Amino acid sequence: MICARKIHDEWNIFEGIFSNFMFLGVLTAIIVGQIIIVQYGGWGLKVHRDGITPQQWKICIAVSSSILIVDWLLKCLPERFFPILGDEDPKEVEAAKWDYDQLRFRKRRNLTTDDSHTMTLNIVSKSKNNSKES
Repeated sequence: MICARKIHDEWNIFEGIFSNFMFLGVLTAIIVGQIIIVQYGGWGLKVHRDGITPQQWKICIAVSSSILIVDWLLKCLPERFFPILGDEDPKEVEAAKWDYDQLRFRKRRNLTTDDSHTMTLNIVSKSKNNSKES
């Protein structure tokens, strides 16, 4: 989450971190939530009933902090190793948009169609056809 703050290969990912209160609030909520789940989750969340030891916490923090090193290494690689996004053919973009619109239309139609009403109409039309035949 911290590495995702800077998306244009900026080196200092911690720059301005304390000026973004929304980010700090979400980060704090995630950290506190993780601690509560791991230490007090017990049987309900399928974690050890006594939580983890301080040594295990250190290992978790060390392993999860390794992403900072991975992020730094990725910034050192030339951009030619990464795919360029946004180079799609305009026809393909339009085709995908049309497919998505059709999917949404079908989904909306299914959600708004009242199946019981349709069944009632079918039963009424069948009974009318039967009375005409008689």
